[in-house]
Amino acid sequence: MPRILALLALLLAVAAQAQTIVWDKYDPMAVRTNRTADVALEAQTSGTVSGLRLDYANGGSLTLTQSGPGHWVASVPAAKALDGYAADDVNHNFVGFLRLLASDGSTLASYNSFIQVVDNLVPSVTIRTLGGNARATARVLNLYRPAIDTDHVQAAAQQFYGYFHDDYDFLQIIYAEPSYPANRYHFAVRNDVDGIGEAKFNQAPSYGSAGKLQGITVYPVDFFFDPGETAFSHELGHQWVLFLKNSALLPGPHWPPSTMAHGVMGFNIPGSSVGGDFPYDVTAVTPTTARITDAPVTKEFSDFDLYLMGLLPSSAVSPGIIVQGNPCSGCVLPSTTITINDVIAINGPRSPDASSAPKLFDVAVMVISRDRLLTDDEMAILEYFAVRGEATTSLPFTSGLARGTTKPFYLATRGLGRVDLRLEHPPRRRAARH
Repeated sequence: MPRILALLALLLAVAAQAQTIVWDKYDPMAVRTNRTADVALEAQTSGTVSGLRLDYANGGSLTLTQSGPGHWVASVPAAKALDGYAADDVNHNFVGFLRLLASDGSTLASYNSFIQVVDNLVPSVTIRTLGGNARATARVLNLYRPAIDTDHVQAAAQQFYGYFHDDYDFLQIIYAEPSYPANRYHFAVRNDVDGIGEAKFNQAPSYGSAGKLQGITVYPVDFFFDPGETAFSHELGHQWVLFLKNSALLPGPHWPPSTMAHGVMGFNIPGSSVGGDFPYDVTAVTPTTARITDAPVTKEFSDFDLYLMGLLPSSAVSPGIIVQGNPCSGCVLPSTTITINDVIAINGPRSPDASSAPKLFDVAVMVISRDRLLTDDEMAILEYFAVRGEATTSLPFTSGLARGTTKPFYLATRGLGRVDLRLEHPPRRRAARH
C-alpha cells in the first residue's frame, strides 16, 4: 500500500462512535537528551472512553488518571520519553502508543505518540520578548492565545499582523501546548494566476493581509512541522496544484496514477481526496499501454507541477502518461498521454508565465500555544526545523513512523524556487511592529 502523505503515521486506528483524542500534549513538548525530570502528559478525549493508557515503544505501560470528564493526566519518566532516541530519529522520539480503552479494557483507538528532542545539533537561539504575550526567534513567532484553537485559523492569522507587516506570501500556523490530532493542510486565500484551473479571488483581507498573503498551511500537530521535509513542499504545492479541468486529471487535488504522480504531489488514494506516494515508474509500451515498474518516489516536483507553480516554461514540460487500473510492478496497463498543450487548451496559458512569475517565496511561521508561552527549548527546536526549510542539500528526516532522506523546497523544485522563512530580512522587509 502507498504511504499516505499526512497523518496516518499518527493515527493507527479510527474509533468507531467518535472516541477520539481532541487534544494532547507533553509538557514540555521538547526535552533535552540529558533530562531527568518527569514529563507531564495530558489529553482530552471525546466519546465514551473508560481509560487511557500509554504503551511504551520499548516495553511497559503507563495508565493515565482521569481528572475530569474526558480529561486524563500522567507523569512520564524522562527515561521513557527518551528511550531509544538516536541521532537518526532527527529530533523526534517515538514514545509509544496512546490507547483509548473501553470498559472491558479493549482498545477503541490507538495513536502514535512522539516528543521532540533537543540534542547537540540544536543550537541555542536569540529570543525576543514582544508585547501581548508573544515571543519570537529569527523565524518563529509564538503567540500565547488561550482563546484560539484549530477552529480559529482566521483569527490566528489576523493576530500575526499585529506583530509583523504584510510582507509574506505564505503563513505556516502550528498548534502546540496542546496539539490537535488532525491532518496538516494548505488552503489558498488569494489566487491571481490564470491557467491553473482555479478562478481568481482575494480573501486575504479577511485574514489580516492587505493582499500580499497567498495561502496558509496549518499544522494541528507540532511535531509534524519540518519545512525541510517533503510534506512542507507538498502542502505549498497545493497553492497551484491541482485544479486543472482536464477530464483525465479529475477529480484532484492530487494526480491520477501517472508519471506526474511519481513526484512530490503524489496521487489520490482511491475513493478519497487524500494524497499518497506513487512509487512506480511509468514507461510507454505502445501509444495506448504503459509498463509499471517499482521505483522510489523522486521527492521532486514533476514538470507539470513546476509549470503550474510558475517555475518551468511550457516548452520544457515533457508529456505525461496516465494509466488506468490498479498499478502493480511489472504489469502493463491501458494508458493515455497528456501534453502541456492539452492543459493549455482547456485551462488557458499560465499567466504570469515562468519568465515573470515569482521564484522566491517569503514564508512566516507562527505557533499558537493555548496554555502558555513556549519555553526557550521549545522555541529552539521549532527554529531549528524552520532553518531546514532553506537548506540547499538533502536532509535526513523523520515524520511519524516514516524516515529517510528528503529534498527541501530548493531541491524539490530542481533549484528553480526558494523559500525564505526569516521574519525580518532587510532590505526586502520593513521592521516589525509590536
